[in-house]
Amino acid sequence: MTSPPLVTTDTANSHIALQGSARASWFFVVAVFLTTVVQALVSPTVALLEGGQPWPLPVPVGAVYVLLTLGCAVQAGVLFLSQRLPRSTIVVVVGIHLALATGLSVPTWLMGMSLPISVAIFLAATRLAAARAIAWCVVVILAESVVLLWWVMTTGASLTAAVGWMAAQVVSMAAPAVGGTALGLWWSVKARRMRVARQQAELAAREHDDRVADAQRRERARIAQELHDIAGQHLAGLITLADAALKVAPTHAGQALALMQDVRDEGRFAAAGLAGALADLRAGDVGPSDATQDLRHLEELVGFWRARGVAVALTATGDLDSLPAVVSATAFRCTQEALTNAAKHAPGAPVDVRISRNADSIAVTVSNGPAVPVGDLSGIGLGWGLGGIRERVEILGGSFSAGADAGGGWTLAVGIPVASDEGTAP
Repeated sequence: MTSPPLVTTDTANSHIALQGSARASWFFVVAVFLTTVVQALVSPTVALLEGGQPWPLPVPVGAVYVLLTLGCAVQAGVLFLSQRLPRSTIVVVVGIHLALATGLSVPTWLMGMSLPISVAIFLAATRLAAARAIAWCVVVILAESVVLLWWVMTTGASLTAAVGWMAAQVVSMAAPAVGGTALGLWWSVKARRMRVARQQAELAAREHDDRVADAQRRERARIAQELHDIAGQHLAGLITLADAALKVAPTHAGQALALMQDVRDEGRFAAAGLAGALADLRAGDVGPSDATQDLRHLEELVGFWRARGVAVALTATGDLDSLPAVVSATAFRCTQEALTNAAKHAPGAPVDVRISRNADSIAVTVSNGPAVPVGDLSGIGLGWGLGGIRERVEILGGSFSAGADAGGGWTLAVGIPVASDEGTAP
């Protein structure tokens, strides 16, 4: 059965050990015992070596050695109880000293026993409140003073001589007791600060892990959105080109073959976009990704669909280049999603894109003609289309609507407020 650490300062089941293992505790106790017993046995040993004089005590020499050694051993061993019973430890070590000093009538031989008394007071001070630790130090000094004064008075000494002798003895014991109390209180404060610092470090580590995990989730969501926006656009382009090839194949085989070559090229573009997004997911130490597309890439987006046979009319008014980055990117994604849906669900129908910016807001309207039946398109989308656009717009405090219009076509309308103090796009 191992002994507990000598000292812990605990609050809410948290403590810091002065001696962190059973082996260290035993080493500490043995060191205290050896130091004390050597000092306690010096005086009787010197008395024996002087010779020519009778043994000054009524107790036999052997019994004195046994009692002193046993007393020092108990004083040191009881320090193991200081963690659970700090007050009882003080009472035992002081009681043993006073019992041996007065019982054997050798108080001057036992000054070395002030060491375990000071250690017990120190250990108690690391666990008790400051006021209680100081009170126990005062009680020990008073108990030593009263008992030693009583003993010396029983020897027939005058009051003046007794008080002077007692004062000298008590001062030599009180100094290390006061020092042990002060050191214990200092240790307690340092231990509490260390515990608080460790808790703060653990909290900071948890917060850091949470932030890293949140950043990873956000980055994965961004990449997933990029997959939808980029791959979805190319897939819709593939469908548009394939539909056109099927229509002209019966009468214009050469033109259909050229369209199929475009399908092949478009597939390569889609594969490249997917590979880039998937590479972001796999990469561990990569540089910053390219800037998110925004309305400055509007002409490029419209050109993409015109090259695939979609009749897109674009009208843009106002200063689009100075929009806040998040507003410009969101407006671009709205336009991109609307064009992708138009090409997928209404191939061959003209599309009208109108974007206007004023001082307070930006409006995006994308309308296409009536849809042409193209078969079952379920499963082609990634499920992030209009719902994802709506969420983006609503986060910015904007308005969103999408649905069939009076002419049998489809219209997507988005309005996004623009704060006058927002930063501009990079």
